[in-house]
Amino acid sequence: MKRLIIAALLFISISTFAQEQTPPEKKGNRGQREKMSPEQRNQALLNRMTKELNLDAKQQEQIKPILSEQALKLQAMRDQRMAGNAKELTKEERKAMMQKRKEEKAATDNKLKAILTPEQFEKMKENEAAKREKKKEARESRQGGQGDGEGREIRGNQPQE
Repeated sequence: MKRLIIAALLFISISTFAQEQTPPEKKGNRGQREKMSPEQRNQALLNRMTKELNLDAKQQEQIKPILSEQALKLQAMRDQRMAGNAKELTKEERKAMMQKRKEEKAATDNKLKAILTPEQFEKMKENEAAKREKKKEARESRQGGQGDGEGREIRGNQPQE
């Protein structure tokens, strides 16, 4: 009887120990990116652009301040958004923020277009499109593939817009 009790306790302790192991971190570098300073993120982006677009030293020096300016503007937008105590945005507010972001992106693209060759700029746009598509697929897979094609999840028998 003692042996049976000892065996049961040993089995329970081993199974409990096995469950306490920390799960592996998610794929990707999101945690690492969040630990980076804005300067480090800008440098990582510049390094990636240099590798993907074969930038020369002159182009790198011209692009570096553009990336810094863009990062500052994005941070200002985030700070402004967080100043609202993380309240839910209305459709109008969301559209206004999206429009402002599109305008900022267009201005940045125009600056980059002046620096990059047409081939480099086209390659950059292709990379951005591929990245957007990858994010969209990841978002849809997290939602179980039940999207309406516009990133919104369809639930139950609710009428669609």
